Amino acid sequence: MHNRHPDRSGGSRPATGLLLVLANFVPLFGALFWGWSILEIVAVYWAENLVIGGFTLLRILAARPHDAIRGHFIGNLFTGAFFTVHYGIFCLVHGVFVFSLLGDGKTGKAVFQGGFLWALLALVLSHGVSFVRGYLLAGDWRGTTAQTQMFAPYPRIVVLHLTILLGAFAVQALGSPVWMLVILVVGKTLLDLALHRGASWWKEMKATS
Repeated sequence: MHNRHPDRSGGSRPATGLLLVLANFVPLFGALFWGWSILEIVAVYWAENLVIGGFTLLRILAARPHDAIRGHFIGNLFTGAFFTVHYGIFCLVHGVFVFSLLGDGKTGKAVFQGGFLWALLALVLSHGVSFVRGYLLAGDWRGTTAQTQMFAPYPRIVVLHLTILLGAFAVQALGSPVWMLVILVVGKTLLDLALHRGASWWKEMKATS
């Protein structure tokens, strides 16, 4: 079956991939020039979960399957509420885990300031462009369900953050040298880009099947 809604995003995949790389350059800059610790870098990646969760909620609310019945938005609202609670608990547990193991006595206030705000802004911009161009303008909100969008972020997040945490423990064990921090950031960026391209490839395969 051919895709009923052709890609009108104007080549969004290369653009969103580039923005994803640029957003990941902020932690790299922090490691090289702002003296960021391993906690501050991992905290940025943890905050990215919240950004992804926010845009996932918007995807859930906008979803409209081909066989949508009147009032389907009410179901989207219930799915969105369930996702908010479930995903919120996931992020809370993840955050407690990160700060308890990597915190070294630092409080959240000492971490979430300065360059952190620039990193967060870059992530919001990256994922925001992906949402608008790759989901709304491309018409992907049609033909999908709220349930599909609810589960979509988990595989990517689990793979990314297991890798990040294992790398973070290795960096901390070696005394957090700058070159190790750089390797962690670059490795995360490459993995993020690979997962992004993999998701795009899978979506294209489904659209043309």
